[in-house]
Amino acid sequence: MNNQNNKRFNIFICLFLIYILFGYATKPVFSATEQQRLENKLIDFMTKHENTAAGVATIAVSEDEIIYKMKGYADIEKQTRVDEETVFEWGSVSKILIWISVLQLVEDEKLALEMDIKTYLPHDFRLKTSFDTPVTLQHLMNHTAGFDDSYTDLMIYHPTKIPSLREALEAADIKQVFPPGQFVAYSNYGASLAAYIVEEVSGLDYREYIQKHIFDPLHMTKTAIDPEQNDNQWVKEQRQKVQGYTEDLQLIEPNHYVIPMYPSGGVMGVASDLQKLLQALLAEDGTPLFKHHNTIDFLFKPSLYYPESSIPRIANGLFFLPSASEQVFGHGGNTISFSSSIYLDRVERIGVLVLTNMANESTFTLRIPEIIFGNYTHIGNHTNLENSSEWNGIYEPARVPRHGFSKVYGLFLRSKAKQTGSHDLMMNDFYYSQAEPNIYITEDDFSGYALDVYSKHPETKKILSSVHTDLLYVPFYKHFLEWGLMILGVFSALFSFGFMIVTVFKKLRKKQQSKLHVIQHLLNVFMFINVIWIGYKTLSMTTYSSLTPFLTANIFYMAISFVISGYLLFLLKNKKTYKYQTSIRIMTLISTIILCVNILYWDFYF
Repeated sequence: MNNQNNKRFNIFICLFLIYILFGYATKPVFSATEQQRLENKLIDFMTKHENTAAGVATIAVSEDEIIYKMKGYADIEKQTRVDEETVFEWGSVSKILIWISVLQLVEDEKLALEMDIKTYLPHDFRLKTSFDTPVTLQHLMNHTAGFDDSYTDLMIYHPTKIPSLREALEAADIKQVFPPGQFVAYSNYGASLAAYIVEEVSGLDYREYIQKHIFDPLHMTKTAIDPEQNDNQWVKEQRQKVQGYTEDLQLIEPNHYVIPMYPSGGVMGVASDLQKLLQALLAEDGTPLFKHHNTIDFLFKPSLYYPESSIPRIANGLFFLPSASEQVFGHGGNTISFSSSIYLDRVERIGVLVLTNMANESTFTLRIPEIIFGNYTHIGNHTNLENSSEWNGIYEPARVPRHGFSKVYGLFLRSKAKQTGSHDLMMNDFYYSQAEPNIYITEDDFSGYALDVYSKHPETKKILSSVHTDLLYVPFYKHFLEWGLMILGVFSALFSFGFMIVTVFKKLRKKQQSKLHVIQHLLNVFMFINVIWIGYKTLSMTTYSSLTPFLTANIFYMAISFVISGYLLFLLKNKKTYKYQTSIRIMTLISTIILCVNILYWDFYF
């Protein structure tokens, strides 16, 4: 009996030693070798691409092991290098603070994710809903509330007045165009609406709430959230020392805008402050952000999957990053002149952040996370592949504006899926191989955009789901007619330009031209220039209200054109003229009608 006990004891000791030597040793931190390997890879990568970068700060964290690298210039012209006191704009990475705040209030039982948000809003708040189905906070976190997008009121250069968060939300040119839960359409408005709910429920201004419940506990003393950085004078001064650049390193002027819906993209600060947030999100118990470890686990628990699959898509506002571990979530961000990203693997306790002073940058913000987390390899059914031709067609992001004149930009954001081989697809010149039915993977783009999932939909027939938005199938006839209408509008405007040039030559040669024709073509030219101006101002970041006079001018144009066209029709019917004059009259009528139809169809009026 004693021998048997001794034998069991010896086995126990052996197993315990094995655990100590191997189980404990595999604690998910960067080993010295692994850390050096990753650090060398980051150095090599940043050195290789330093000629394409303005300024970059990247921090990789695993437990207490940190890799901290900086490269380039905060101001190329002044040769000011990026350092520990360089301020970067977070862009949409700011939304992480919103979702943390929401879950903090859920912990305190002041919010419920499945409750109608009207429960938490003032009764007189002008909510942009159009459907009877309630919008919940979970819809806002998953970007499935059904709101469309807008290109106005996003960022404003030197506004005369900074609106309150409520005023900015109520003034936003946004509509609910889909029933809640139907489509994913990334929404700055929806996220800012969640921030306003935090404001209402907590009784604190959102800026005060973030300062008290996130910045102060994490000792983030060099980060500002106010639209004009009035909450942190040091950050405000440091921001003036940083310039923003294009991908080809051209200075962007101006590059410092105010964001009215600031919770969705207005935070800025030094890299080491964002590192503190990163480490808090990696902490096992989530302190000091959360009271219960279940809350931090819930934050990173998938709340939405890709259609008809088990692939995570969103975890309560955080987006899935296809990677080797298949458990990485985070967020990217862009402003006029900055790009950023932050991604975490809570299972392995590894995280990385990247901050740059470049617009629409992805070489660093997405490639560096790939280096840290590894490339995605899909594990699925490779044997029963589908005929990919069923997904052929034209797709448009659900996120685009679907009302008002901004909807015209959707034409330029459409993508065409085309079968290549028997089982694969081409999309935007990228090759997507079929991993299994409905699921297509590309190695031609960054991992953040590597995954496309196709599925059937009762309303749009078929749908393409990508990282931030669903892309809805556009019937070819609609695509053809809309582009045709647009092209005819351009040719009509060019005809009017040509007519006015001929009129000037005739005037110089003292030949008469019908004044009615001249007036109408002059109006056509002015209207076309007005539309171009509206588009230019919108892309230059402005408010919808500032465009009201130009949109209203198009109504007067249509009214005057209606009168002139009516009279021209009367003359065509009742007054005989030379064949040349009749042709000019008919062309004038046709070009005017085409331009008016474009204004009406694309909503270029107030």
